[in-house]
Amino acid sequence: MLGGSDGFPTTCGTHVRTGDWGFVMEQSFVVVTSGKDLALRLAAAGRTKPAAVISWHPEQRESRIDVEHIAREIGDLADVFWLENGPESYAFGDGLPSGAHVFGNAARVYAEDLRWMKDVHRSPLRMARDRQSAVRAAGDIIEDVLGLITVVPPKAAPVRTLPRRVRGTVKAFASAGSRAIVELGDGSCCTIQREHVVPPVRLDWMLDLGQSVEGDLNDEDGTLDINGLKTAPRLAELYRPGDLVLALAEQVSARNAKLTLYPGSSWTVDQARISSNPLDAADSLVTEGEVVVARFLREHGAVVLSLLDVDDDADVVAAPALLAGGTPWLRSGRHLTEQPASGRTYPAGAPGVPRAGGAGAAEQGSGSAAAGPAPKPSAALMTAQLQLEAERRKVSALQELVAAASQAGAGLVSLQQEQDALRRELGAEQQLAEDARAALADAEVRLARRNDELLDLRAYKRRTQPALKRALAAGSDALFATAGERLRHDVYLAWAKNVPASDKARQPLPSDWTAGPEFAASLYGFTEPGVVAKALKAMVEVLTGAAERNAAREVHALRANAGGDTAQLVREDGAKCYRASIEQNVASARRLHFWRLPDGSIELSRVVVHDDFKP
Repeated sequence: MLGGSDGFPTTCGTHVRTGDWGFVMEQSFVVVTSGKDLALRLAAAGRTKPAAVISWHPEQRESRIDVEHIAREIGDLADVFWLENGPESYAFGDGLPSGAHVFGNAARVYAEDLRWMKDVHRSPLRMARDRQSAVRAAGDIIEDVLGLITVVPPKAAPVRTLPRRVRGTVKAFASAGSRAIVELGDGSCCTIQREHVVPPVRLDWMLDLGQSVEGDLNDEDGTLDINGLKTAPRLAELYRPGDLVLALAEQVSARNAKLTLYPGSSWTVDQARISSNPLDAADSLVTEGEVVVARFLREHGAVVLSLLDVDDDADVVAAPALLAGGTPWLRSGRHLTEQPASGRTYPAGAPGVPRAGGAGAAEQGSGSAAAGPAPKPSAALMTAQLQLEAERRKVSALQELVAAASQAGAGLVSLQQEQDALRRELGAEQQLAEDARAALADAEVRLARRNDELLDLRAYKRRTQPALKRALAAGSDALFATAGERLRHDVYLAWAKNVPASDKARQPLPSDWTAGPEFAASLYGFTEPGVVAKALKAMVEVLTGAAERNAAREVHALRANAGGDTAQLVREDGAKCYRASIEQNVASARRLHFWRLPDGSIELSRVVVHDDFKP
C-alpha cells in the first residue's frame, strides 16, 4: 500500500520492520511503534497523498474504530496508520501543533498540503465513545479522505479476468452516499464507488433505491463501473428563458454566490440579483450547499441566473438526471449541508460539492447548511481532555516508581497511597470530561436547530421580497386598512415636512379636523405626478391657519357661481364653505374646498379643478 521512496515498506507482509522508521506493516495498514517518527513524517513536505491516523485505547475495546474497514474502503487513496494510546501517542502529540494530535479511540486525516498545521480545524478529530459512534467515526474518516482526493489513481488492470457486462438493482447506499450496494441477477452483490463515477456526485443523488443499472463488473474487487450510463445535459434542451430552476449554491460570499445547474455548468450571481435590498449580503440569504430556486434568463445570448421575484410555490422545472435512468440530481428541500449532530461530512473537490473550509465544508456538518464553520470543542471539554492526558501521564510515571519501589522494598505503602489519590483525581477529571461532552452534545443539538431555523428564515425572506416590493411600489395606499387612516398619516407627514421645526410650536397641526366622505377619493384619484403632494401642502396651511396669511392660496368664500353678488354656501349646521388654491397658472388648476364649522374646526370637503364650484 505504501511506496518505498518515502522510507516505508513496499510489500504488505505481516509485522515487517521498516528500518530507521518506527513502523510495522500489517495487511492493509501500518502499526506505529514510534509516535515521534510519525509526527516527523506527517509534517514533512513532499507527501503525495493524505494520511489517516487511527488511535486505539487498550482498555476501551467496545469503542475502537475499525481500522481494517477504513483501509479496505480507502485502498491506495491514502496512507493508514494505527497508533496505540499511551507513550507513543504522547510523543506523537508533542511533535505536532497544539490540538492536531489524536488520543484514546479517535482518528484524524492529515492532508498532504500541510495547511492543517496552521489551522487544525481543517483536520477535524473524529472521536468514538461507544460502538455506534465508532462506526460513525469510521465513515467520517472515509469521507474526509475522499473529500481531499481530486484525482483518483487509475485502477490496476485485472490479471485473470476481464470485466463482464451485468445488470442489477440498487438495494442500499452507504458511507454518506459514497457507496451503492447493487444486487445482481444471480443473487450476488457488488458495489459502485463514487470516486470512480464521472461526475463524482453523491450516488444517492444520481440513483434511486430499486433502480435497475447496467455496467461492467470487475470480479477481482467486486466493483461495478456504470460510467456508460453518464448523460450529457444541454441547457438549450433543459430550460427556456423565464423558467424557475433548481441550483446548488456551491460557493457563497458576501458579494455573490456561485450556483450550479449541473456539474460543469456554474454561474456567479451578484448580490444585486439575489436581493433588491443593497444592504443585504449574499451569504445572509443563501447558504453554501443549499438547493435554491432561481430564475433562468438569457441576456444578449448569455445565461443569467436571478433569485429576485422568485416564488418558491410556483412550478419549478425538474433538474436533469446525470445517469441514464437515474433520478434528478437536485431536489427542492434536499441540501448538501447536514447538521453537526449527525457527525456526517460531505466531500469537496468535485463539481457540485462545497469547498473544504467553506460554509458547506466537511466540518460544517450540517445542512448546512448554513452558514459558517463547525463549532469548536468547548473550552471546558478541551481543558478536561488535557487534564485527563496529564493525569494519565502521572499514573504511568507513578506505576514505574511503584515497580522500582517494590524491587527496593521501601516506600511502597506511601507510593501506593499516592497512586490511589491520583486515580481518584483521574476519576474526577474523567467525570468532568463526560459532563463537558454532554454539554457539547446539547450545544450541537441546539446549533442544529438554529441552522434549521436560519435556513427557514432565509427562504421566508426570499419568498416575502416580491410582496414587499409590490407594496412599496403601490405606495402608502397598501399600508393602511382604510383611506381615512392613510389620509391622516399623509397629512401628518406633510405637516412634519413643510412646517419648519422652529415654527411647529406656532403652527401646530390640530387634532379636531375631519374629512368629508368624498375627500379621500377626490385627493387620491389624481394620477398626475405631484398633485397629491401639492394638495397635502395646501391642506396643512389651511389646517394651521397659514393659508389665510399666504396670498398665493387666495382663500375666499365659496359661492354658488362666479357672480360676485352670490351668497356664500352655508350648511344647515351653520358651517361655511371656503375655497383655496392648490395650483396656479396651469390648465385645470386644482382647488381645495373646505368647511369652517361654528366651533372653528375644519372639515375638508373635496379637491376639485378650477371650474368645479360644488362644495
